[in-house]
Amino acid sequence: MRLLLLISLLAATSDPRLKQGEKLLAARDCEGLQQLFAPTGPSRAEPNPEAARLLARGAATCRSQDPVLAFALTQRALALAPDDASVRTAHAESLIAVDERAAAAKLLDEVLQAPPRTTARARLVRAQLADLESESTLVVKLAQSLLEDPEYGPPARELLARHQAALENHSQARESLVREEQDAAERAARAQEVARSRPEELDRAGPRSGTEAWSARGTVQSGGQRTFKTRNLQAGSTYVFLATGTCAGPTQPKRKGGLTPTVDLFGQDFRVRIGTMDSMPLKVGVQPEQNSLTFRAAESNPQIFLEDRTTIRPGSPRCTISDVAVRVP
Repeated sequence: MRLLLLISLLAATSDPRLKQGEKLLAARDCEGLQQLFAPTGPSRAEPNPEAARLLARGAATCRSQDPVLAFALTQRALALAPDDASVRTAHAESLIAVDERAAAAKLLDEVLQAPPRTTARARLVRAQLADLESESTLVVKLAQSLLEDPEYGPPARELLARHQAALENHSQARESLVREEQDAAERAARAQEVARSRPEELDRAGPRSGTEAWSARGTVQSGGQRTFKTRNLQAGSTYVFLATGTCAGPTQPKRKGGLTPTVDLFGQDFRVRIGTMDSMPLKVGVQPEQNSLTFRAAESNPQIFLEDRTTIRPGSPRCTISDVAVRVP
């Protein structure tokens, strides 16, 4: 009986450091909080969920100013309450703040195995991490589960709206690409049919000077690349490759006097490679630049590969190569 009473008294006695820790937290003294709960020796830490949650709150307070100190606080908290979902979620936030995204994702995915009623904060943090990684499908799945949550519903709705729009735009772009490929296939089929129906006439007369031998509707934008399959080009014949290069700078207010800000095109490096030939540079400009490159086809119907090798920088212009065609000189 005395032993049971002693155990009850010990359980009811809270850690005396908690009160002091609350004062340090109110004063935003995160370093003092870290020192207060620092390990006293090499022995394994005794479980202390209340202290762990206090440390997690301290980490949230100082994370924006000192992410490394916040990481140390939640790491200590994790040692005091390794199975506490809120503490594990707080440590995942610290991992994100020090750019350890893979470790944060692994920890959060483990937390999300628990019942949903205990993981609302973890679901929001995991959705925010997926937002950083542009994982729109995962963001939508997690955000939808938080829409009715009184605390996390508003940020979840903002994430949901943005990434639903991103998924819709991606779907539209994919449908547009499919249509372009279908149109190209239809044009190729018509060209082959014409070639089959008039083989003798084509062989006798040959392609007429100044006529278009092949063209494509597709474009290549900054940071992109694309391969085009040509038709009607004969090995050993000379052709002219045509393309238009256009750039637009980031949106900026007009200068005094109504002058439009200049666009810095230094370092733009669009290139074209025709079949097995070496790549050739393409011109781009704020005013459309017309590219005209003469080449001799080493093989019939060579593939044309367009790419942008430019290093993308914040605020750099966005350029597009369009009107791709091959003409008989």
